Amino acid sequence: MLINEMAISYALEQQTVLALNKLGRSVTSSLELDDVLVRVTSEVTDLLQAEGVAIILPDGEDALKFVAASGEGAIHLLGVVMPAGVGVAGYVMETGEAFWINAQGSSSPGLDIYRQIETISRFHTQSLLAAPLIQEDQVIGVLEAVHSDPDKLTEEDLATLVMAANWATIAISNAQLHQQTQQLREQQAALEERTRLAHELHDVVTQSLYSMSVLSGAWRRQIESGRLEPQKEHIVELDHLARQALREVRLLVYELRPAELEEEGLIGALSHRLEAVEQRTGIKPCLMVMDEKGRPHPMLSGGRAAVVDFYHFRPETEFSLYRITQEALNNILKHSEATSVNINIRLGAETLSMEIIDDGRGFDVNSIEATAGFGLASLRERAKQIGGSLQVKSAPGKGTTIMVRDVPYRLVDDEEVKR
Repeated sequence: MLINEMAISYALEQQTVLALNKLGRSVTSSLELDDVLVRVTSEVTDLLQAEGVAIILPDGEDALKFVAASGEGAIHLLGVVMPAGVGVAGYVMETGEAFWINAQGSSSPGLDIYRQIETISRFHTQSLLAAPLIQEDQVIGVLEAVHSDPDKLTEEDLATLVMAANWATIAISNAQLHQQTQQLREQQAALEERTRLAHELHDVVTQSLYSMSVLSGAWRRQIESGRLEPQKEHIVELDHLARQALREVRLLVYELRPAELEEEGLIGALSHRLEAVEQRTGIKPCLMVMDEKGRPHPMLSGGRAAVVDFYHFRPETEFSLYRITQEALNNILKHSEATSVNINIRLGAETLSMEIIDDGRGFDVNSIEATAGFGLASLRERAKQIGGSLQVKSAPGKGTTIMVRDVPYRLVDDEEVKR
């Protein structure tokens, strides 16, 4: 009998280890913070057969917030904010201690905290486990599990929750680091874009304004000295220079964020751009959006209206892909003598790719002069800024294909785009 009990105990321990390994693989396989939080609560719910699991993180300096929850015992707490020192979460944040508590008996900190939980939760909690999320000796959050049966979450389960909390900490830290890296990358891209615009302002707009200043100053001095009578031609010339500067400013403002991107998203903006190319040059364009198997995307089967209503990508992804396409089209119009251009966008499960193909005269991609003229360095940098890569395939007389590969993306709704 003792041998059987030992065998059962060992088997249960092995099952727990396997379950924790599964949990670890699941929660660390994503770098999106929201996804990680959902995975943690879902996996811990299954692991402990809890009726509710929640993750609580600091919200500013003096508050805690339920940032993720699953199960009827916790889901209604999602988004709830409470003072930093209140309840179980407050105790764990302050002490870094994991503990078990139920309605029949409890470990430290005692039933007082249990009563505080009951004032916050509409779920009749009878047993609760709480473990700190500890990163480099600092408590960054709390992982809680609850049940309405006092015997379902036991003190023996606490070690399992602590190990799950360790995995959760790793996953959350990785996701937060990834988020910070993305923000820094976006800030760097914005800085480089502002630098480029500053150069263009200096080279184009400043030149026009300087010419206006020189002319008007010279004319004023001549008029004051009586050597020049004001004439209509002088005003016309100043007007011409002012209008030229205004056009350049408007173009630069447009480049900050093309109106089509705001109104129609990437697919709609590209469609609009290709229509303009066809009308102006006679080049036959084709835009194709495909799923990961290369089939036409079903969401775009409704014609122009469907193109405009197609979902938005992340703003920085849309902007960079649009700019790459715009620069490529400009080069095609200037140099390629093409009669057609195809843009193919393929949406995979987690990444997208884009090809810009023309039937023009092509060029030697190993030629420094041709590469510089085509602006390949700028195109590659734009692709790199959004996590992708860019290759060019071309040869004299064989046309040109620009390939943007492995760009991470996720679907976002209109409200998130506006933020």
